[in-house]
Amino acid sequence: MLLSPAPEGTLTARYPELGTGPIPVEPYISPEYFEREKAHIFKKTWLHVGRVEEIPTAGDYFVRDLAACDTSIIVVRNREGQIRAMHNVCAHRLNEIVYDKRGKTRKFFCKFHGWAYDLDGNLTGVPDEKCFFGLDREQFGLSRVACEVWQGFIFVNMDPEPAVSLADFLKPMYAGIEGYPFEKLTSGFSWSTVVNCNWKLALDAFQEAYHVAYVHGNSIADAIDKSENDSMPPLDALCGEYHRRLSLAGNQKSVYGNPKAVTSGGEAAKQALSDAASKRPIAAAALRAGIGSARHSFPLESLPAGLNWTNSPNWLFDINVVFPDFYLSLRPNYCQAYNFRPVAHNKTLVEARVYYPEMTTPGGRFFLEYMKVALRDVLLEDFSTLERTQRAAETGAKKHMILQDNELLVRHSYHVVERLLAAGEAIQEA
Repeated sequence: MLLSPAPEGTLTARYPELGTGPIPVEPYISPEYFEREKAHIFKKTWLHVGRVEEIPTAGDYFVRDLAACDTSIIVVRNREGQIRAMHNVCAHRLNEIVYDKRGKTRKFFCKFHGWAYDLDGNLTGVPDEKCFFGLDREQFGLSRVACEVWQGFIFVNMDPEPAVSLADFLKPMYAGIEGYPFEKLTSGFSWSTVVNCNWKLALDAFQEAYHVAYVHGNSIADAIDKSENDSMPPLDALCGEYHRRLSLAGNQKSVYGNPKAVTSGGEAAKQALSDAASKRPIAAAALRAGIGSARHSFPLESLPAGLNWTNSPNWLFDINVVFPDFYLSLRPNYCQAYNFRPVAHNKTLVEARVYYPEMTTPGGRFFLEYMKVALRDVLLEDFSTLERTQRAAETGAKKHMILQDNELLVRHSYHVVERLLAAGEAIQEA
């Protein structure tokens, strides 16, 4: 099936290597394809697992189950303040070391036979050690995985000695957003749920705005900046070796579409309220209550140059898709960090977190509650199509899906996965 080349001036024309053809459905429905992804992508690349604020002091830990890596990982802060990650598997008889999903400890103790490990995973205690035969403790610590931190986000890699460092993995696309005030966003809310669809299908729904006018017609469609023909084209899109970015503009005469209004107040708030007062009175009331309440302000000129790289006066947010499954949406005064963690070829654990600055007044907390409900509704609208799409894909009625210019990130995602699977299998065969 051949389609025309992308015309000059379109987003797709910048990336001719991605083509304009249809995308096959098979990668979204095939168990065998998912096994290939597990072997050559998830077990070989950097995966976001949490933030440093989750484990602020020595002995704090959390556990992440990573089904796509066939493992459970303990992430802990050691006595020197460093963050370590290790497989949740005792070296003795393979019991899970940690049963709770988070906690604080001086040492890890296996509940099966009492083997003890320090916060770096070193074996420090063995009951009846004299009954073993020349046991060398240094050889039987917990199995470490690579662990590095970028801008407060913790990443792990199942390869103890990754071929690419986390910095080299991220900086080509995201060096320009380093310095975003993540550390000032200390309040927020989160949701997690399992959706019966392929992880790529779930992620695809969040890396294009073509659907907004339809799926979000009752919630945020009026908050997105529209072109003359009422479409919602992005400001720009960028595709790299692994990652991709999309920048969107907002309707400044709406509360959702003008996120700087609550922290900046003044003209921004006046503009946001000009239409919201009559069209969305609850949103307007929440904004009025929250103005001036945030502990920190976020002047646009103080944000890193890599944000709003088109310098649009109507900038709403930048979508950053960190390969393979991490969605990071950055706005003037809050951010969304979503993971689409594969559980099976047709099952995805979605972990959604939203970070805001602390609000210092009851009115500010009311504004956060309003935004929590608004963003929850947007998520539920997105989820409303996912399982239906998966079921439809599995009928086999269609073998391909057709993409338009504003779905460039979906196209790029497919090509990156295909390229890495081919490279991994070539190495394996060699």
